[in-house]
Amino acid sequence: MGAPFVSEPWINELARLGAQLPEVDGATMTVQHEIAGAPDGKVRFFIEWANGRLITAELGKIKEPDVVIAAKAPEALRILGGDLNPDVAYMQGRLKVDGDYRRFLIDLRDWRTSEPYQALVASMADFTDPL
Repeated sequence: MGAPFVSEPWINELARLGAQLPEVDGATMTVQHEIAGAPDGKVRFFIEWANGRLITAELGKIKEPDVVIAAKAPEALRILGGDLNPDVAYMQGRLKVDGDYRRFLIDLRDWRTSEPYQALVASMADFTDPL
C-alpha cells in the first residue's frame, strides 16, 4: 500500500529511502518543490541533499533554496514514473526550474541519472497512489 502523491506519508517514505543512498561528494543542494494539482491541491515541500544523501524532506517552504522546481502533478508523476525525462520536460516548459538550474540540470546530471538515485525514483513511483 502506498500513499497519495506528495502527502505527508509520501514525504516520510522519500526521507526514509533517500537517507539510505550512498554518499556522492558534491551532490549537495536544497530543493524547493511546488506541485500544482496534487490530491491536496497545490503542495510545497523541500528536500535537502548532502553529498548524495537526503537529510531533510518536509512539507512547506524553506528560505533561500538553491533551486525551486515547479510542475503540475500529472507531469511530475510522469517524470517520477520514468515516462518523461526531466531535461526534456524543462526544455518543453512542463517543468520550471528557478535558481541554480545549471547545477541541478547539468552539473548534477550524473548523480541524478545514477543507479542508486534512479532506484529511489522507481521506489517512490511504486509507492505513489494514482491521481
